[in-house]
Amino acid sequence: MIPKEVIACLRELNEAGHEAYLVGGAVRDLLLKRDVHDYDIATSASPQQIEAYFKKTFRINERFQTVSVHLHTVQVEISTFKGTSLVEDLQARDFTINSLAMTASGDVIDYTNGQKDLQACILRAYQPDIVFQADPLRVLRAARFISDLGFSVDDQTVRACIDALPLFSTIARERIAHEWLGVLKGTHKGEAGSFLQYIHLEQVLPSLRLNETIYQYLHRLSSVVWDTDERAWAEYSVLVGSEHVISSFPVSNQLKKQVKQRYGFFQERQRSNWTPWMLYRAGVSVAFDVERMRQGRDWPSLSRTQLKEAHDELAIHSKDELAITGADLLEQTAAKPGPWIKEKLEELEKGVVEGVLENKRACLLKQV
Repeated sequence: MIPKEVIACLRELNEAGHEAYLVGGAVRDLLLKRDVHDYDIATSASPQQIEAYFKKTFRINERFQTVSVHLHTVQVEISTFKGTSLVEDLQARDFTINSLAMTASGDVIDYTNGQKDLQACILRAYQPDIVFQADPLRVLRAARFISDLGFSVDDQTVRACIDALPLFSTIARERIAHEWLGVLKGTHKGEAGSFLQYIHLEQVLPSLRLNETIYQYLHRLSSVVWDTDERAWAEYSVLVGSEHVISSFPVSNQLKKQVKQRYGFFQERQRSNWTPWMLYRAGVSVAFDVERMRQGRDWPSLSRTQLKEAHDELAIHSKDELAITGADLLEQTAAKPGPWIKEKLEELEKGVVEGVLENKRACLLKQV
């Protein structure tokens, strides 16, 4: 069901004399009875007219003439028709299942047989030779939709994907990272991997380190849900055997740090059970992600409850709880400040966590 705010937005444009339709993924997911996360409207109105009709707006794409409109709890992206009409707009989209439109009253408009392809679970481009040359990233979008929906790709579209591969050097790395993450987070990763192996994506994206072994692992772990960005990248890092695979993509430093943490603790966990010091440094959330990574590989794993109980039993849970500070060390030793302070505090911190030292100032000062 279309949210009332989106219906009101469509009617506002209609009453002003403009064509306006809900389009793309929202229509597809409504027909598939899936949760809809993004609402896009295509209209005959210009960006200036759209901005005049609504109070809270933000121009987000000058090239594609898109305006973001905030309607209470719903955000809608409204774009002027690409081309001269709705027909041209829909026919130029990536796949027929995304080339559907819906009126405010819920009627579906389908110029490309998208509903038929949706029922047949097929990814097909209406003008494959044109749309993939116009934006070769759509090759990875095909893989993302395969991973997410489990659809197959029709032969003509596959050939167009192969023909577009030489253009991959023109694609911004952040766009590649976004689509690749979608591939990893789907529950049909194996099918997506088979498609990418068939078209030989590894030849144009060597930074992903894809090879026959990785494709096989994607198949083996296909149905395991890698639900967060950090877990998906960490899982893939383990597959390729390197925490640095994410480094060649312009993602946030925070995400890189989280991936490195999970990768590192996964390797430690392979060598031993959780020790108090390991669990203290990892924290429950990271440790649980590591255990889920093990569980997905059918290896013995611990539950979040077990990890939390073990973590709760630790003598301290952060260095702020340590009964001694760097100032105490300086006062006790009269030595000059330096790296030794951090090293000594970590030594004491580890002793407390492992139960070797009591977390009392006097006790800890005796170790200095």
